[in-house]
Amino acid sequence: MKLESKAAMLTPRACLGASHGGFTMTELLVVLATTSLLVALVLPTLGFSKAKSQVANCLMNFNHLTKACAMYTENNQGLYPPNPDDGGVAPGYDWCQGDASGWSIVAAGGSASAGNATYLTSPSSCSLAPFLGGSATPFKCPADWRVCLYGGKIVPVVRSVSANGGVGTVDAAWLSGGSHSGRPSLPVPGSWLTGNHSEIASQYATFGKSTSFKNCRPSEIWIYGDEDPLSINDACMGVVAATPEVVDYPSTRHQNAGGFGFCDGHAEMHRWKSNLFLITGLPNLRPAAAGVQRQDWFWFAWHASRSSITGTVP
Repeated sequence: MKLESKAAMLTPRACLGASHGGFTMTELLVVLATTSLLVALVLPTLGFSKAKSQVANCLMNFNHLTKACAMYTENNQGLYPPNPDDGGVAPGYDWCQGDASGWSIVAAGGSASAGNATYLTSPSSCSLAPFLGGSATPFKCPADWRVCLYGGKIVPVVRSVSANGGVGTVDAAWLSGGSHSGRPSLPVPGSWLTGNHSEIASQYATFGKSTSFKNCRPSEIWIYGDEDPLSINDACMGVVAATPEVVDYPSTRHQNAGGFGFCDGHAEMHRWKSNLFLITGLPNLRPAAAGVQRQDWFWFAWHASRSSITGTVP
């Protein structure tokens, strides 16, 4: 006769009866405590990984933008793309059209064009479009959380990037007070460099061509930067260089750091030392206090322009 082991003869119910009868309350508490500990250990790592990934993507975007700008200047006798800081819509007279303001809260609203990617992908509204393969991705910071209503749908806001108000070109007709006409071949007047938007001549250098750098190097001057979602509107970021003040705010969305693309083509993520650029509502002209705030303003301004007299900023 075939012999069977006692274990093989046990029915499922018998097996259950031979077990411990499930988890005890103590065992459950140990499992829950262990799980909670693992979650507490893993979540910061996941958050760090996400932040690190966003920084990498942001820098990649700036690499694309600065390379596109380099191709534009090479095709245009060294001239930088037009950047008049007038919010205009005349084709060919602004490096990037469209207003990306608002939408920090969808219910609060914002610019109707903030979700229109055509402003970034059409050569008639964006000077860099032909050199980016029709992609709108490089214009959007991955840390810009905003969404907006466009075309009856909720879509991401398409642009976080603005150009340095001291880099670019304008046409002579507009510079003399008329409408845009003729080729943009003159350096931008540098609105806001003196602290006054309407002042168009000052000692602070502006850069209309890739050969315009006299008392600084292209690697020291940023051309594109992520602007704070609460500050951004048109595609020009004003910088005050004559006095420690802020008019347009660079981004702090990468854990109090912001991304920049420089005129030589490299990109940086710069971490701010103070809360100078942290804003929670509509921005206003803000003075930089002595100490670390002044250091943050100095970095921002010194990398935007230089005095033709002193070679620096105050």
